Amino acid sequence: MLAGFAFFAGTSCTKELSGEFTQYQNNPLNDTIWATSLKATDAVNTIVNDIMPAVEKETFNLENSKSEIKVGGNDSFRIYFDKGIFTSLENGVVTPVKPEGTAEIQIFRIRRTGDLIKCMRSTELNNVLMESAGGFFIRVLKNGKELSIATGKSYVVKWIETGADPKNDMRQFYANESNPAPDYNVTDPNFEWKPDTYSTTIDLFWDSGNSRLTGYQMTLSSLRWVSIQRNVGVNSISKLKLTTIFPPNYTNKNTTVFAYYKKQKTVVKLDFDYATRSFKTDLLPPGAEIKIVSISKIGSNYYLSEKEVSNLTTAVSIIKLEPEKISLAKLQAYLDNL
Repeated sequence: MLAGFAFFAGTSCTKELSGEFTQYQNNPLNDTIWATSLKATDAVNTIVNDIMPAVEKETFNLENSKSEIKVGGNDSFRIYFDKGIFTSLENGVVTPVKPEGTAEIQIFRIRRTGDLIKCMRSTELNNVLMESAGGFFIRVLKNGKELSIATGKSYVVKWIETGADPKNDMRQFYANESNPAPDYNVTDPNFEWKPDTYSTTIDLFWDSGNSRLTGYQMTLSSLRWVSIQRNVGVNSISKLKLTTIFPPNYTNKNTTVFAYYKKQKTVVKLDFDYATRSFKTDLLPPGAEIKIVSISKIGSNYYLSEKEVSNLTTAVSIIKLEPEKISLAKLQAYLDNL
């Protein structure tokens, strides 16, 4: 077993469960049974609804020849829509939206590692780890109806990288989702990133008043989930297997587990293994500097654990996590600091 436990500081937690199973009468802590498949109503699938923040909202005029939208009034994230690019689904038929009146844009931005965990998103493509520079969920509504981008049309997003230079070789990704697609704060078992086959790498740009490259400029043909990612170049032959185990009260019905790189936004969600009652991944390379985070919801209570692995070298590593009780507000604050 790997050593190197470094639990986070500044968060008050109360230990409630241990490896010794205790019976609690009429209490969800009694449930130690794992499921072969998960239901939408399982506690683990309601976590995302609790920890995701509200979307940012702005209104724009559809009659403008070009609309520039600064979400939240923030200069670091700008969206540009041309006039007449939207469609809606009317009685099963894709119909152009008349460029009149106003529409509402809703945004959730993925800026931190903690944001990826909040929305339960890994940075992987076909079992290959990716590095993310960020991403977002974007939705446009008119009269409460969700709009799409018309075939052959596009819009532009400028994302200014604050605190660091933008990275080369980043590509834009959309998402495969369930049909109908769920809301941004609802678990989607069919979600996966897919590369934009039209684009190569994302353009970088200089913002006015800066003498260096400051951000990414994307030309996009689809709304909803968008991500900026690149392959981290891990040789599949050299990948290691990481397994996490828990006290019996923590099951795949109430617990989710992530491993993330400490020096870049690379996140992998560990899969549950019903046969061994554990969570595992085999996507991590030798020498990876990672942290493992688990979030559990049992009844109305939340539990959190974190372990640091300073140098992943063992071919098969088994790590036991001991979650501790935490308030929802402190859990959200913890994720905000990742």
